[in-house]
Amino acid sequence: MFVETQVTNLDGRTIAETMIQEFRTRLCGPLLRPRTPGYEAARRIWNANIEKHPALIAKCTGVADITHCVNFARENNLLVSVKGGGHSIPGLGICDGGLTIDLSGLKGVRVDPAAKTARAATGVTWAEYDHETQLHGLASTGGEVSTTGISGLTLGGGNGWLNGMFGISCDNLIAADIITADGTFHSVDQDVEKDLFWGLRGGGGNFGVVSSLKFRLHPVDKVLGGFVGWHLNMTKAVMEFLRDFVRDLPDEVGKIGVEVIASREGEPMVIVRPGYFGPIHAGERLLEPLQRLGQPRHDTLRTMSYEALQSSRDPYWPWGRHNYFKSGFVEDLTDDVIETFCTHTKSVPSQHSQIAAEYYHGAYSRVKPDEMAYPHRVTGWNLAIGGSWVDASQSEKNISWVRAFWKDIEPLMSGGVYVNFMSAGEDDRIKVAYGKNYDRLISIKNKYDPTNLFKVNENIKPTVASKMH
Repeated sequence: MFVETQVTNLDGRTIAETMIQEFRTRLCGPLLRPRTPGYEAARRIWNANIEKHPALIAKCTGVADITHCVNFARENNLLVSVKGGGHSIPGLGICDGGLTIDLSGLKGVRVDPAAKTARAATGVTWAEYDHETQLHGLASTGGEVSTTGISGLTLGGGNGWLNGMFGISCDNLIAADIITADGTFHSVDQDVEKDLFWGLRGGGGNFGVVSSLKFRLHPVDKVLGGFVGWHLNMTKAVMEFLRDFVRDLPDEVGKIGVEVIASREGEPMVIVRPGYFGPIHAGERLLEPLQRLGQPRHDTLRTMSYEALQSSRDPYWPWGRHNYFKSGFVEDLTDDVIETFCTHTKSVPSQHSQIAAEYYHGAYSRVKPDEMAYPHRVTGWNLAIGGSWVDASQSEKNISWVRAFWKDIEPLMSGGVYVNFMSAGEDDRIKVAYGKNYDRLISIKNKYDPTNLFKVNENIKPTVASKMH
């Protein structure tokens, strides 16, 4: 006979089985528990380096299920996490021993081509979103890996190919529906509860469970994408070239970056990966000097659909690998930055790891740092050391390599970190991630989640001790 596992709250109290069964009856979607069918699949996330086992996983079907979950967690003092696409690097979509509110089944994108807007449920991935918007020749800035969920990426900022043209994802967020810690449903935008809306644009999952997002859309047709790749010994020359190349870079280069990755043969190589969104012939002329640099081993630059560009990095970041990141901003690729980059990329322990410096400019940099919660608006580079490996027995070696690289390059950083590129154990960087916007975020947290019900995130801790009823 199957025996239900116990559910224990944050006070160490066991939740009565009758209460759990009564909670189950309130939900339209299934409530999964360890050893029940579907549980193992539901607790799996993109980063295999994170192993957590929620006591309960609620597969929500809509706002009603979300609201019942929030109320049950609050009333019983349960640890609670919110899972959308499951792509969080530190695995913040799931929790150990608490309740995971699983939104991955919430689907649907409603496009208004005339108004150039789209409303999407928070279980939608960028591949699904782009599929609907591109039917009308439209797009919003989304993640570089199409299997990423729209919600977590947007709420943390939302770096993507269209940064230079239209800003990041949260710049294009124009409204959201959210259930806050007291179980109240809010529809927010620039005019309605604008403080909460301000916080959602970069403040992550700190304020509640978002059920839908409304985005501004832009015309996006064929693009020029792909990469040019060289032998690893060209890294210094390529980075020096790119340092000069990006001066006065037009917005039409939505983003460009230098990366060290493995070739199909498994050999490390340095590549430059641009995305150009203007007239194709103009892009070809602009990028020609890049193609003439040295003797490229690979040149895949070509005209492609936006959806093809959006999914082009999917094979490099599949589900099921172990991942560990360190990241930060630097205003320029100085000689010291380049030297440190070159030194450590010669000793990458895994062929699946990727080290990237991506250039942020244009529309991204024209937004004021205090216009929304996401504060990083200086034109410059986001450097990410992405350790990725298959075998769990190699975790210590790969994590140590990332940390050693970071130890040497951190003093050269200009400050700040993109919150979506943070790894587990970086709580001390939360304040740095939000800079001067941090105090305002605390005040919003105090208002909407004073008891910190939503703490399984890059957490902004409230400073008031208030009881909710």
